[in-house]
Amino acid sequence: MNNQEPKSRVQRYNFNQDPEHPTRQRRKRPRRWWPWVMTLITLAIAILLVLAISHHNNSTSNTAASSSDSASIAAKSSSNSEQTAYDHFKKKYDAYNDNGLTVTQKQKLQNIINDESNDAVQDREQQLLDQASTKSSETSSSKESSGSNSFDDVHTFSSVADAQNWAQASKNQWLQAGYTTYTITSDGQGNYNLQFVH
Repeated sequence: MNNQEPKSRVQRYNFNQDPEHPTRQRRKRPRRWWPWVMTLITLAIAILLVLAISHHNNSTSNTAASSSDSASIAAKSSSNSEQTAYDHFKKKYDAYNDNGLTVTQKQKLQNIINDESNDAVQDREQQLLDQASTKSSETSSSKESSGSNSFDDVHTFSSVADAQNWAQASKNQWLQAGYTTYTITSDGQGNYNLQFVH
């Protein structure tokens, strides 16, 4: 019974191993550095995104501020040009206006208003023109040449009061010219015709 071989002489076999290649010692596993690299790359991308978004927001707010400044400058410029256009119109209006405007002068000023592209300026000009009284076109010529007789013609006014005022103002002249009275008639278009009668 003691004939058994000692354990040290028993050969052990590994059936999963190729018999021609003896077992090598296990190598130490290399450190896994990929997770660290991926973490660093992800972190770098996140930082870049935050910086890009921050830069974009700053850029947008700067653009908004500059466009706000531009709008303010444009508004001032527009306001100045509106005032200049109105002043130009008013100078022409004042040059024409001599206790009222003739129908021809009103038409010229109305054409300027109609050609005005800015609505705000157009409204202001129209208000100014609308408040002007209409006088006969012969008023100025009778002042310039008092010898000429303009009382034979029909004089057109925008209201009865304007016609009466003009007739009263020139009363001495038309009485001297041989007229005794005058008539005022409506033409149906909002105008009133003044005519002197012998």
